[in-house]
Amino acid sequence: MDLGIKGRVAVVTGAARGIGKADAMALAAEGAKVVLVDILSDELQTAVSEITTAGGQAWGKILDITDREAVKGTMESIKNEIGPVSILVNNAAIIGTVGQLKNYKDTAWDTDISVNLTGSYNMTRYAFPQMLEQNWGRIIFMSSIAGINGGFGQTSYATTKAGVIGLAKSIALEGARKGVTANVVAPGIIETEAFKNYDPAMIERMVSATAMRKLGAPEDIANTITFICSEQARYTTGAVIPVAGGLDLFVF
Repeated sequence: MDLGIKGRVAVVTGAARGIGKADAMALAAEGAKVVLVDILSDELQTAVSEITTAGGQAWGKILDITDREAVKGTMESIKNEIGPVSILVNNAAIIGTVGQLKNYKDTAWDTDISVNLTGSYNMTRYAFPQMLEQNWGRIIFMSSIAGINGGFGQTSYATTKAGVIGLAKSIALEGARKGVTANVVAPGIIETEAFKNYDPAMIERMVSATAMRKLGAPEDIANTITFICSEQARYTTGAVIPVAGGLDLFVF
């Protein structure tokens, strides 16, 4: 199936590894011109090389998405050097602290808000006008089951992931008559590089709370995102789509 995104310029943040890398590779496989954004220079270059070796078109941009002026300059350079941005995947995020609120550090809250919520705002702020000019665009915000249900010990993370849902729905309204959609993907427990640092007992509890009783893979998220970015998904906007193996269901 031709998804109608061949030649479109797609920007994926946090694309050096994990879900972001899988997103970039999936979009490139469909013929998009993919710009991978991250602060991890070595891993970013490796990801770009993997895509180009496979026959895709990819560029790497070192960028701190919390730096608004840097984001503005980078988005302008992408437009001038590669073409106007048609697809934006706001994937970059961190979990600064896992712990109960009574033990929380204010700096953890500030950092999570800055990266996960304000960073997504910054990228969208400068991609959205380029999409309006084209009367076509796809913006994906990465939430989480924690953003829908809350997360014990994840106060700031869950708050930011709930916040991007509000951001996405607002952008969906603004872009609805201009051919620009904005949607949210809410992953469950996905097996990425960072996941290896989790306590095995915690992993077992999370798996047991998932209806499918197994972890997801980055490709599970990437496949969903690629379809939402397609021409076939043109009538879908403002949606929040869990890709969680049933983690959001009542499991017993």
